[in-house]
Amino acid sequence: MRGTIIGGGSFIQDGEQKYVLTLVALDGTGVDGVAVAANKTPVRLIFTTFLPHAIAIDPNHAGRAAVFEKHGPGACYVDLLRGEVLTPITTASSRHFYGHGAYSVDGNRLYATESLLDDAFRGALVIRDAKTLQQLGTMPTFGTAPHDCILLDDGTTMVVTNGGGPLRGGAAPNICYIDIPSETLLEEVKLKAPRFNAGHIAITPRGDLAMVSAPRTGLPNKSRSLGAVSLKPKGQPLVTMSKPKKVVQRMKGETLSVLIQQPQQRVLATHPEGDMITMWSLSEGKLLRKYDDFSQPRGICTTLDGQLWVVGHSLGTGVALSFIDASSGAVLPHKRIYPSYISGSHIFAHQLPPSPSATASPQ
Repeated sequence: MRGTIIGGGSFIQDGEQKYVLTLVALDGTGVDGVAVAANKTPVRLIFTTFLPHAIAIDPNHAGRAAVFEKHGPGACYVDLLRGEVLTPITTASSRHFYGHGAYSVDGNRLYATESLLDDAFRGALVIRDAKTLQQLGTMPTFGTAPHDCILLDDGTTMVVTNGGGPLRGGAAPNICYIDIPSETLLEEVKLKAPRFNAGHIAITPRGDLAMVSAPRTGLPNKSRSLGAVSLKPKGQPLVTMSKPKKVVQRMKGETLSVLIQQPQQRVLATHPEGDMITMWSLSEGKLLRKYDDFSQPRGICTTLDGQLWVVGHSLGTGVALSFIDASSGAVLPHKRIYPSYISGSHIFAHQLPPSPSATASPQ
């Protein structure tokens, strides 16, 4: 099973801006053969009131997920099978969601990265009851403008990236390992390259880490400044890639999405403004390959069977999903899905359950 690809998007319909969470089924739809015609594209749209950035699948309801906005008040709990928003997830007027969330292992708690608007965007990891979605408490993220968060397999350690404040005078970006039971900082990983923020991360079960970055807030001509890829094998320092120079100089704007392929220790990162995907050796810290096949590549993920990498990118006036053979690294243009309606930052592969839940609320 290759799963269903899930991602956020936006488009204009009848003169109005529409936001959607999009589901693209890869199994039993003909995607294994040739490109799917536009009128047969296996796409379902769940309309939302904000641009979905990332999702967290409910461990107790595989057909439901929490969805978060990046830099805004929007979040909601959705039924992926019925294709509907069940309820909004609200936060205090003094805070904004910052894009990502994670459930506890038992599914009883939902964590979200949020920032305090009136306190220089100081970070908070907000804890909610997963059934009622009511706030239970907050803990510090030990930084400013938190974004990505990943709960490690031990079930007690949350890894959070804090994007940091302005280059001049703002809090430094970092990656923090936080012990949830004690709400204490276990480890802080600092960036040695001050012109980059701490963005999205991928972590292996062994503890190797890859991070992608956008230009730091406060840089002049930020859209023309460089993003970055940083690698941290377990037990070693975080190193930002600086070679080869011709490739690094194409990483303009935000380096957006990242994945790690195991056991090959290969890291893939998307560079939308550079029209490029790069592949790196995590263990050796060197470039293995670059792809120039996609316009503005954004989200990237691996299918559930591990056979394909899925890339969300621009195509003409719309957006598409394309595929790369994860074994050979070959681009497979005959598997393209267009239109995909996924124009957001991330895509995720998920196996939906066979039938919808009997209830229509998280209670």
